[in-house]
Amino acid sequence: MSIAAEEDDGAEAGRVPPRTIRFADLPRQSLDQGRGSAREVWADLDNDLTLRWQLRVVQIKDSTGLLVGPAGTHHFVVGLAGPQVAVRNAESSRVLRRDHVMPVLSSTVYFERPKLRPPGASSVIVLTFAAAAEPPGFVIRTTPLDADLAVGTQLLLALRGAVQVDGAEAAPGSALLLDPDQSYRPEALSAQLLTVHRPGSHPEP
Repeated sequence: MSIAAEEDDGAEAGRVPPRTIRFADLPRQSLDQGRGSAREVWADLDNDLTLRWQLRVVQIKDSTGLLVGPAGTHHFVVGLAGPQVAVRNAESSRVLRRDHVMPVLSSTVYFERPKLRPPGASSVIVLTFAAAAEPPGFVIRTTPLDADLAVGTQLLLALRGAVQVDGAEAAPGSALLLDPDQSYRPEALSAQLLTVHRPGSHPEP
């Protein structure tokens, strides 16, 4: 599903501007276990409403937390903010560093936090995708960028700093939904960006 597919019939033909998504405006859903919440930033569905991928911002407030995706899905988990959190993958548990990506080859993600930790919630990004299909592209990069965001880019998050794209701004706590049929030129003095790309589009690192 693209932005263009949701535009009103009376909208002018031509370039589709990015849409800003503010995390604070998104409804909270409880974790499957433990205190915390998940906010769905965007879900990409095919024509028969089968999930291609879904990106959520997750907050963990207890020493443990459980997030269960649809059957047959895997995940990428990215450290975002707050006290240190570990992610259990198969039989091992690894500490997730800020801005680092950890694959979870299961529909279930189990989070652990030290009992002695600084106050506050731990925030992570969880990208869920159908395990049987080609996963979406998933890139973390820093500005300044040497090239445009290529056709196929669907979502942009600013992990650090702020970025402008066609007059719309993304800063920590928000994302930009992009039309994957267009390319975009991000503008930022200093920022770290996470972008999600349509499966098969082969984004540049």
